[in-house]
Amino acid sequence: MMDHNGDFKKRERKESVTFRPVLPDEVSELVKMRLQTRIETYSEIYPREWIEEFDVAASEERFRKIAADPDQRLCFIEVDGARAGYLCFGREMEKTIPENSVCINMLYLLGKYQRRGIGALAMEHVREFCRTLGRGSFYNGCNMHNENAMRFYRAMGGNIVAEFGGHENRALDQAVFEHFV
Repeated sequence: MMDHNGDFKKRERKESVTFRPVLPDEVSELVKMRLQTRIETYSEIYPREWIEEFDVAASEERFRKIAADPDQRLCFIEVDGARAGYLCFGREMEKTIPENSVCINMLYLLGKYQRRGIGALAMEHVREFCRTLGRGSFYNGCNMHNENAMRFYRAMGGNIVAEFGGHENRALDQAVFEHFV
């Protein structure tokens, strides 16, 4: 868009982004989104059977437990009221993450919502949570072969503090990022 002098104007964010807790009766919708983001993100990384044999019932059970856990925040990321992705953060859930730390356990956006600044807003949402707890940092794990996510977490100021690579199954290769508040 140009102004009256012929100079290009920077587009301002017109979208409304919210982080809304997942309600118990929405877990099945979250699981559908999980499968969709898994297909979009990991088709070239995960073994084919991990996607083709995705266990909906087990995933629903896992998300119901997470949603009921007071140490976790499980949210839909909504853009102008449409579900764009999901975010789970709180106490660490994986052994690769430092004990008793705040961790982004899951952050996924559908492809059409990526590269629009929404992930950066999710990171700031977690930073604000850390500030309320008086924490100076938080962590996240990332598959080392997920190049887009690795690039994103580096761009967000993350530093790799551990790597667990070299597995025959590339899905198991993980990097751990630390982010300062």
